[in-house]
Amino acid sequence: MNSQAIFSPSHLLLLAFCASALASCSSSKSDSESKANGSLLGTAGPIFGDNTFGENADGSTTIVGFDGQACAGQTAGTEVAPSVLQLLVDTSGSMNQDAPGRGSKWEQTRRALLSAIDGMPGDTSVGVVFYPNVGGNTAMPCFDRRTAVDLQRLDQGQQRQQIRQAFNNQDPQGGTPTHDAYEYAVSQLADSAAIGPRFLVLITDGIPTYTLGCDITGRQGNDNVVDSTPLVGAAAAARAAGVRTFVIGSPGSEGARESLSRMAEAGGTAPERCSHTGPDFCHFDMTQASDLATGLDGALSAIAGLALSCSYDIPNPPLGATLDPGKVNVLFTPAGGGAELVGQSPNGGCVDGWQYSDDGKQVRLCGSTCERVRSSQGGLSLQFGCSTQVR
Repeated sequence: MNSQAIFSPSHLLLLAFCASALASCSSSKSDSESKANGSLLGTAGPIFGDNTFGENADGSTTIVGFDGQACAGQTAGTEVAPSVLQLLVDTSGSMNQDAPGRGSKWEQTRRALLSAIDGMPGDTSVGVVFYPNVGGNTAMPCFDRRTAVDLQRLDQGQQRQQIRQAFNNQDPQGGTPTHDAYEYAVSQLADSAAIGPRFLVLITDGIPTYTLGCDITGRQGNDNVVDSTPLVGAAAAARAAGVRTFVIGSPGSEGARESLSRMAEAGGTAPERCSHTGPDFCHFDMTQASDLATGLDGALSAIAGLALSCSYDIPNPPLGATLDPGKVNVLFTPAGGGAELVGQSPNGGCVDGWQYSDDGKQVRLCGSTCERVRSSQGGLSLQFGCSTQVR
């Protein structure tokens, strides 16, 4: 969905709230009571453009999906929010191994990622961290703490070209210090001034060979692997700090599928009814793919759809007004159809409907709702001043 085309600057409506004259709004409180409680009611603002949906004879507005409830709250257009993506890419020596399809795991991963980046909008900020970035399995430190490409908008400078050059110059070698690399990549996201919700995309083909701090204590088996479950806690901590983690497990990660699945769940990107024991894991499992390149294309397309197309900015309130999160509703107008109310999803899994972003500044569409809106030629708007409808 091209929201930039649907909600051009000339059509964006300034945020406005139910005025006291709109008696049909779902509240009986007086203006003074509403203002004292931080409500949107009683806080009027200008309206630009036609934002009426199904106006009734008495001046109230009925929105499809309200189950008969009439509400005359005011609406504001909104745009898709830009996103910030940090790519954390495993470039250990095993990535040189052949993969299902044509070429090595590294060659197919590089091609798929560069293709995905080519299709991302220019206001997306993208950075790249390769790991381990050092040679040899016994090299110390196990991870060189540096970015291959700093986080920056794709339409700034030569960002796309720099990313392509970094991938083309990379030579996979060394071990798999996933935890150190993950912590570093998250820290770079936290320190970035880039605007938008933050996502980390981890692509790995194996179980870590070092624990945090380049520790080799507890290595197991001939492959010198270590316990990867601490990464689940790291993903949960990143999620609490506003970073959601997508995980792609390439061929070679068979032994880590359960922990990678749990990591994706802790990172806030698990799909509905996924399982840590398979076959429908919570991460993107490429270990059974007949063609790695095709599988990666599908995974990256899904990630781009979720990360780039389903978060919408909430306009700032007018001067002196306060946003009441309990009086915000999301309206979807499919092409050729009437406005439909999208219910808020309860806390927990974001299957359908919508939820607030962690900072409360955006609404984020869930699962099937995201897919429907993305594939539609319709529009999305926000309604303010009437009690939030929950699914």
